[in-house]
Amino acid sequence: MIVGACHAGLGSVAERCRCKLMKLLLVEDNLDDADFLAASLRRHNVSDIELNHVTSIRDAVIQLRLQRFDVVLLDLHLPDGSGMECVDAIQAAESSVPIVVLSGQDDEEFALSILNKGVQDYLVKWEGETRAILRAMRYAAERKRSELRLNYLAQYDSLTEIPNRQHFQEQLERATARARREGRKVALFFLDLDQFKVVNDTLGHDAGDNLLREMAVRLRRSIRAGDVLARLGGDEFAVLLEGISGALEAESIAKGILELIAEPFFVDGREVNVTTSIGITIYPNDNSDVATLLKNADIAMYQAKEQGRNNFKFFTERMHAELLEYHRLEQEIRDAISNEMFTLVFQPKVNLVTRKLEGLEALLRWEHKERGNISPTEFIPVAEQSGHIVPLGHWVLEEVCRTLNRWQAASLPLVPVSINVSARQFQQADFHRRIADVLRHQNVDPSLMELELTEGMLMEDTDLAKHGLAQLKDTGVRVSIDDFGTGHSCLNYLRRFPIDVLKIDRSFINDIDHCEDSQLIVEAIISLAGSLRLSTVAEGVETRHQLNFLVERGCTVAQGFLFGQPLVAREVMPFLEDLIDDAPGFATARLPTNKQTA
Repeated sequence: MIVGACHAGLGSVAERCRCKLMKLLLVEDNLDDADFLAASLRRHNVSDIELNHVTSIRDAVIQLRLQRFDVVLLDLHLPDGSGMECVDAIQAAESSVPIVVLSGQDDEEFALSILNKGVQDYLVKWEGETRAILRAMRYAAERKRSELRLNYLAQYDSLTEIPNRQHFQEQLERATARARREGRKVALFFLDLDQFKVVNDTLGHDAGDNLLREMAVRLRRSIRAGDVLARLGGDEFAVLLEGISGALEAESIAKGILELIAEPFFVDGREVNVTTSIGITIYPNDNSDVATLLKNADIAMYQAKEQGRNNFKFFTERMHAELLEYHRLEQEIRDAISNEMFTLVFQPKVNLVTRKLEGLEALLRWEHKERGNISPTEFIPVAEQSGHIVPLGHWVLEEVCRTLNRWQAASLPLVPVSINVSARQFQQADFHRRIADVLRHQNVDPSLMELELTEGMLMEDTDLAKHGLAQLKDTGVRVSIDDFGTGHSCLNYLRRFPIDVLKIDRSFINDIDHCEDSQLIVEAIISLAGSLRLSTVAEGVETRHQLNFLVERGCTVAQGFLFGQPLVAREVMPFLEDLIDDAPGFATARLPTNKQTA
């Protein structure tokens, strides 16, 4: 029988606790004992407990499925069960409900064993005052709430209220086990927001947290019912998809996620546009080990970022091999920085009218003790991604300053030296102060230092770029845009950027000999620079035809193999000496005569 009214829809244990009404389910086949408890409640005018009574495990399970209870008072001698099987049945029906066991005898050893099975308390019928019994039930409910809260905190992310890394890994293990038994596939998505750091830096961490919450909401909408979504930490999320047919189905879901995330977010009243990159791995195609699957998806995600962001990539064995090589090279870069194994060479910038040395570009070189010369195209991207580019770039700046001081000590005239600045360096809040500190410490005139930043780097966040460039210009250094023409620049922003030089990318110069489109682009850049009162430098000049074309169009400075290979510091000194005598250091006779000049 059920004693008292049933109040459905009271929600979770914690929610009902706030309502002050405790719903109690008594599972007891002895009607005298049940009547004793009901009479005790009435005698003590207990109005905040709703007593529900059933006489069997079967009926208890039915009630637990129909409604929620705060506590179950459970007798262990019932018509359809006894001992631990009664506890197991209740926990199987509703794992979150606290259980207080009723027993007709005081057995301390049994009581201890039952408590170790997840029971909250053990009472001897009906030993003690009614209020003591009520207190035991309330304490049991409170302990269970604490237990559930701790379990929740251990399994769920408090910010987004979705599973955390630990819970996700457990679900992945279960999913792969089921897939192994059933001969099915499981897909794992690893997602990372693109440029999330920009949101945090510009709008603040509270806005970043709100964006992550909205991200979780959208991801829930973009996946199937039953798929597992988790936040692994920071702006990294993961999705587990069971029972997929293969790569095509995974691709369809990934495309849906990209489209939904690319729609504008509204955070703290402001429109925010972000995208995400997704790495995908499939069980059992790629691997059967859970930890390896997570690594695979992570590798694929970084591949997606490297190929332009806002896309997805599937993991392959080639990716794994590339990752191993990446980690090896990353460690070797770390060691090379510590042991000062990098060197600098200087590529001359030549004035095409006077043929004098106009400036120099400092270039990094790395002679590996075992593998010989390692190309910058190989180690610079790894240094950038790993963060080693920051200390490496600082070393370049200091080494250039030391070289300028050595030339000055030799009474040689100086020309500006340019160094390449990475996105990692430029995005540092104190980058301009680091530049100023080094120049001041080394006693180098800021006008002798030129910083080269790529067009794409500046266009990622034009407001932030404008602010950063203004800070750099305040230090007195020159600023140039490297590889100009290869990105998606906006001329309006270009007009507002405080820059000094446009460097024409070598790809256009290389095509001047045989491509009319490249000729038109180079002419347009030179004309644009003139209109904005900027200097132009042509990179990668290798033939006389290219040289003549640039001179005729009004480009006054160039660099490239036509004027020789990059030089070590001592090889630069004769060209600096030529400046003293006002001699054309790069006269026609000095130009190469090999096939490159044909």
